[in-house]
Amino acid sequence: ASRAAGPVRRLAGMPSESLIAKAFCGIESGEIPSLEDLILPLTSAPSGSILGLPSALISHIVQSSIDRNSEMQQQSLSDYEDHAMQHLEDFVTKYAALADRSLADVSQNDSSKLSVNLALGVLSPRQIYHCVKSHQSKMEKTENQKGDINNYIRDCSWLISHMEMRDYFLFDSFRNGPKSYHTKPHKPKHLDVRPEEWLPFPQGLDAFNRWASGQTNLPLVDAGINELISTGYTSNRVRQNMASVLSKDLKLDWRLGAEWFQFCLSDHCVAANYGNWAYFSGVGGDPKNRHFRTISQAWRYDSEGKFVRKWNKKFDSLKLKDDYRHHSERYEVALRPWDFYDDWGTPIVDPMTQLTWQDKERFTQFGMISL
Repeated sequence: ASRAAGPVRRLAGMPSESLIAKAFCGIESGEIPSLEDLILPLTSAPSGSILGLPSALISHIVQSSIDRNSEMQQQSLSDYEDHAMQHLEDFVTKYAALADRSLADVSQNDSSKLSVNLALGVLSPRQIYHCVKSHQSKMEKTENQKGDINNYIRDCSWLISHMEMRDYFLFDSFRNGPKSYHTKPHKPKHLDVRPEEWLPFPQGLDAFNRWASGQTNLPLVDAGINELISTGYTSNRVRQNMASVLSKDLKLDWRLGAEWFQFCLSDHCVAANYGNWAYFSGVGGDPKNRHFRTISQAWRYDSEGKFVRKWNKKFDSLKLKDDYRHHSERYEVALRPWDFYDDWGTPIVDPMTQLTWQDKERFTQFGMISL
């Protein structure tokens, strides 16, 4: 409907270098501060902490960011843009129609991974829109395999829908202004919004520390945090589960999670990050109770446990209990490792609250989730 009312504009041409040079003539650029320079005032403050978290954790995240960006910094801006455009073309033509975006692990081209380029302004939503439309047009002209063309066009269009959602969060952020950072950015007229009971930060500091450092002992949540800390990225599916546990189960202010994501994400966009956190915490523009059951989610979207094993080294370092040394249900171990390892640790919340009604019934009856 929005595209019908206001068609997407054509791409503008590249401005000439002479115009750019004249516009900035006489301005002393100075030195661009390093990440260490930017973080120093925060870590050297009297509190000596960011969000009450251990300094070792902050240092680890900063170093991880420096390490993974060292190669990128050697590229020129034009090379980086060319690489981004080539990645966009490759994904649209080869992977977009078959991508399973609901998975916990999207490393096998199940996500476009365009969010960093969008956040940095290397690519624009219009470029993505016109790239998708261009290839859809080519497919429509293809005479062979006509039965597959409609499926391709439909399955590829999700990229455009994601750009529309991104635009929604941007315009919503502009509309709300400072209210975007309130506990309740929205007050929908069609619902009687009752106040949420958020735990005071000092009272929830220990729980937040465990959540932010990947020590909840819930495999999917901890794996997501570990991936986020190491790479600056984790899938949308995992982000949703992390948000659900923090705001719905731990009863912590959703803005703590949004701030932590802002610190860790390579693809951070203020509007998209805070908008999504408010949305999944039930205080956004569509305030529903989105409570994800993270163990059931792991069974559905990481059924073989590959993602949680990849990003949680405890699976490699701990030994199974004697009774389970030869346990054949490897998938079950990844879902509830506290039952199979002596030193795994107690989950931060009751694991039974992280099962859907159907999975809870199956576990009660058969003693297993992965059936």
